[in-house]
Amino acid sequence: MISSDHSGSAGRPTAARDDDGTSTLTPDRVGPVTLPPGLMGRLHSVAASAGADDFDSLSICAGVLAQRLPHTGTHCRARVIHGADEAIVPAGALDLSATFRTALRRAARSGSATTPDTSGGQPVAVTILVSRHGQHLYAESMADSSDLPSAHSWARSFLQLLISAANEPDAPMLGHPLVDKDGRDRILHRLNPHRIPDIRYRTMAEPFEEQVERTPDAVAVLDEDGGTVSYRELNERSNRLAHLLRERGGGPGTRIGICLERGIHQIVAIYAAAKTGAAYVPLDADLPDERIAWMLNDSTPRHVLTDLACRGRIPDGAWETHEVHADHQPWSAHPATNPAVDSTPEALLHILYTSGTTGRPKGVASPVAGALANVFWMQRQYPFDNSGTALFKASPGFDISIWEIFWPLYYGARLVICRPGAERDPRHLASLTEAHGASLVFLVPTMMTPFLDEISPARATALKWMVCGGEPMSPRIREAFYARLPASSLVNAFGPTEAGPVTDNVVEPESHGVSVPVGRPADNFRVTLLDANLDLVPVGAPGEAYISGRVGLAQGYWRAPAKTAERFVADPYGPPGSRMYRTGDLCRYREDGALEHLGRIDRQIKIRGLRVEPGEIEAVLTAHPAIGDCAVIAHGQPPRLLAFVVPAGQVSTTDMDLAAILDHAATLLPRPMRPERVVPVEQLPATVNGKIDQDELIDIWQALTDRERRVVPPADELEAALVEIYRRVLDTSPVSVLDTFARLGGHSMLVFRLLDECEANLHAAPDAAQVLTGTLRDVAASIRGVPDEKK
Repeated sequence: MISSDHSGSAGRPTAARDDDGTSTLTPDRVGPVTLPPGLMGRLHSVAASAGADDFDSLSICAGVLAQRLPHTGTHCRARVIHGADEAIVPAGALDLSATFRTALRRAARSGSATTPDTSGGQPVAVTILVSRHGQHLYAESMADSSDLPSAHSWARSFLQLLISAANEPDAPMLGHPLVDKDGRDRILHRLNPHRIPDIRYRTMAEPFEEQVERTPDAVAVLDEDGGTVSYRELNERSNRLAHLLRERGGGPGTRIGICLERGIHQIVAIYAAAKTGAAYVPLDADLPDERIAWMLNDSTPRHVLTDLACRGRIPDGAWETHEVHADHQPWSAHPATNPAVDSTPEALLHILYTSGTTGRPKGVASPVAGALANVFWMQRQYPFDNSGTALFKASPGFDISIWEIFWPLYYGARLVICRPGAERDPRHLASLTEAHGASLVFLVPTMMTPFLDEISPARATALKWMVCGGEPMSPRIREAFYARLPASSLVNAFGPTEAGPVTDNVVEPESHGVSVPVGRPADNFRVTLLDANLDLVPVGAPGEAYISGRVGLAQGYWRAPAKTAERFVADPYGPPGSRMYRTGDLCRYREDGALEHLGRIDRQIKIRGLRVEPGEIEAVLTAHPAIGDCAVIAHGQPPRLLAFVVPAGQVSTTDMDLAAILDHAATLLPRPMRPERVVPVEQLPATVNGKIDQDELIDIWQALTDRERRVVPPADELEAALVEIYRRVLDTSPVSVLDTFARLGGHSMLVFRLLDECEANLHAAPDAAQVLTGTLRDVAASIRGVPDEKK
């Protein structure tokens, strides 16, 4: 039995021993843990046969845990105490491929169970104390790092390892399980009560078609220009277009490209594609032309649906192009009835292109069944009805768009379309939420703080749920949300594009802690946390999250079998033939069963919810003939991308055309993936381990920024007023008229606040693009160019 005692002083806990070898309990300690009768006797027999003593057995097991429990790359030292004996065991001190008996023999020969500690005096992560008579053990966590195990996991794992080593002393120490039978059952079944959902629909449009029968005349979609479409009208318009597409070869097994600005026509196009049984391929209108062309050539659609604003972005190809907005649509005479589709829930719903590591995006191919299972799960948790309202503001290329495009319209709610570009303006989103009585809104955490600054509790009374995802949520967001909207509920969600939203957690107002948990898996998923050997890690210990489930995972990466095999691997804990997706996310289960997200194992980052692989940016930049090597890092919060480039051949750092390099990046990378700054360096600095020294690169960038910056005072009243606005909005000083918004720490969320300040104080607003790219003096000049009647 494991128990914990939270009595004792509030300071940093220490390993205090009483005269009998037991301990005084402190806040971070777990115990007593009762050792099974005879365990210490069996360990004594094994140690004695190898010429070692009892304390060697305990030290070896502590050393094994110091290497296996923390996440790979996390340095950890463990203190072990038994009676009068005490030792500090560093990670890396043992050969884990050796057997327990071999380790004991080595200890007997060398006089020590471990190699010397060369960790440079780093803090001890845990103290493990075994009582003098060997009846109880205690574990006390000495570190508060979130990527180190909890005291509970140390205690359980140490006990399990002692039992396993005593029973199988000739097995490799790496092979001893750290989770006992009951722990495995808890992780695999009680924390993951997996169920296979019954999906009876063949297309993503069928639940909507059923709702049309229930509320045909209710408003389904409305835009900011006053346009409205009823459920019946949306269904009929989508049906006519779907019949045309099917008549011309669209259907199951084919793809349909979608490249329109956000609006009613885009909703019609997506529903029409879904009704054919084809997979739709979103092509965001903000993407560079070359990236759109590459995605089209990769996905080979039969049709591409577009509008007047985007028609010029679609290159010629083997696809038919249709303008959905056209006044005289060639499908207007086609039937308005629902098409009969011979398809299955396992058919592809869409291909969503995300950042890859090779310089090109990778297409995540996801089936209908997984998306439907997720919508039905969310509906059970946070139900919509015919009084509800949702906002449509996400790019259809973002997996969360499923929640906005389909979910509300399955249950009779209204969908309010945010005008293109305004999704980045927190003030505008707050206004839409208030004006239309939105009941559920999804935002990435980066947007939450400015949104909360703008929303009025008195005018947002209909808001029931605010769902966050795509980035880690900080405790500050939790506290700010309930201070501003005490009558609403905050939900923290987690899930990669390869599985869609997997976990969700209602964040309680009274909850505390340095991290905000992402909750528990939906019932069609299982999330297992594994170590490098695909062994289960104990509850409370960090491990890489693997997602499994018969319904919910993507089929893989489109036309990329090697990438698919790398990330979608066999599930050793599921039935034969089952798969699991390797996320690259470092997580741990808390004692209450909630999942905490601790960060990334690889270099992937999120910028405003968009997955960004620095390797893709590096591949694009190194394709430029002037660049020989490159490193891209993210710095600050929200992250800003910095590219450090080494010139190729005989080119010097002073000869590099940085503007041309940025122009090259802009032809292939979407805006959130373009570096804010390109910094030429003679070589990329490395740490003693041979890895790129990111700290030194940041120092190089900072020194260059400081050298380039000189504080130039304002030349007139307009510039002086802008200096004050910049200072107030960005909370920085001093401000030079030659500073850019980005150099002072500005980002796209703050642009709208600065524009509002300009309107309020100067009665004019500069162009948002000018604010993002120009100096303060350039912004002043743009305001002077505004016609007098607008000033």
